[in-house]
Amino acid sequence: MTLQEILENELPRWAQISKDDPVIFTRLSLFRNMKSTPFPEMLSADKKKEAAGKLDEAVRWLNEHGYGPFIPYGMENLNDQERDILSEKGFLPEGAAADGNSRLYLNEDGSLAIRTNVHDHLAFLGFSGGNTAFSLWKRTARLADEASDILDYAFDREFGYLTASPQFTGSGMKMVSLLFLPGFSLHDRIGSLSEFLELRGFHLAPAAGKADDRLPFYLLENTRSLGIREVDYVSELDKILQEITEEEKKLWKDTFQSSEEELRDRIWRALGTLKYARRMSRKEALYLAGLIRMGINADMIPDEDGLTFYRLYSLIPDSQVALISHTAPEDRENMEKWRSALLRDVLKNL
Repeated sequence: MTLQEILENELPRWAQISKDDPVIFTRLSLFRNMKSTPFPEMLSADKKKEAAGKLDEAVRWLNEHGYGPFIPYGMENLNDQERDILSEKGFLPEGAAADGNSRLYLNEDGSLAIRTNVHDHLAFLGFSGGNTAFSLWKRTARLADEASDILDYAFDREFGYLTASPQFTGSGMKMVSLLFLPGFSLHDRIGSLSEFLELRGFHLAPAAGKADDRLPFYLLENTRSLGIREVDYVSELDKILQEITEEEKKLWKDTFQSSEEELRDRIWRALGTLKYARRMSRKEALYLAGLIRMGINADMIPDEDGLTFYRLYSLIPDSQVALISHTAPEDRENMEKWRSALLRDVLKNL
C-alpha cells in the first residue's frame, strides 16, 4: 500500500476476518536501536542525518535480499490530521515528531512497515486481522532479525533490547489486539477475564476509554517486557486469544439463543439508523457498528469479503472523517453530518 492509500482509507487485505472471530485486528511493534548511538530525540541534526543513512541502508539491504519491497515515504510534510490518522492506524506513536530524517517504509499489502528515526531508531510494524498473533510476530521478528546482519543493535545481557521508552526495554515489543466481546460483556464476565489476563502478563481495557456494555470493544496489550523470551510470551498470547475466541463463541451463542428476538430487533434498528441517519457522533457510530458486527455473526447481514465491519470502523475516528471531508475536527455539526454520510455509503447496497 502507498502512504496516500492509507491516508485515504483504502482497506488493507490483512483486515479480512471471519464472521465470528472476536479478534478484530492485532498490531505489533518491535523496537530496535543502534549500538553506541543516542536515541533519535537526543541526536543533533547532523548526527540524526547520519543515523538516517545507516537505517536507509539497512532497509535497502532487506529489499535486496527478498524481504520487501519496502517503499520509503518521508513524514516531514505531514499535516496534523495526517499524523493523527497514522497514529490512529498504528503507524506513528501519538504526538510523535517526525522530520526529514524520519521515514515510513510500507510493503505492498500494508501488513508490514518499518518506521525509522522517530522515538527509536527502528520500529518494525506488523498488522493482521483475526486471531493470528503468533504468525504475525514470526513475520515481523524475521525482519528485525535479518536487519541485525547489517546493524549492531543496542542489547544488554541483563536487560535485553534497549529502547527509548523503559516500558519496552527487554523484548522491545508492543502488541495490541482489538477484541469484540459482546458475549463476555452481556454475561458480566469482563471483570474476571481482566483479572485472569493480568496474572498472565496482559492488560484488558475498554477501547472507548471507560466500561460500557453498549460498547463491548476492548484493547488487549502486553505488560511484560523484561525477563521474557519473545517466542514464549507470544505463544502464551496466541493460546490466550484462542481460549478467548472459543469462550466468546459459546457465550455469544447462549446470549443470542436466549434473547434472539430482542437482539435481532436491535441489529435491524442499527442497520436502519446507519443507512438513513443524517448526523452521527463517534460514540453512537461505534455502538451501531458493534451491532452490525453482531448481525454479521448471526448471518443477518452479508459480509462477502470479510471487510464490512472494518469499513465502518475505519470511518468512525474524527481524524479520518476530517481528512476525507476537509472539515475542521472542532466543527462538530459538520463532522457528524459527514460521518453519517460516509457510513451510509458503506451500507448503501444492503
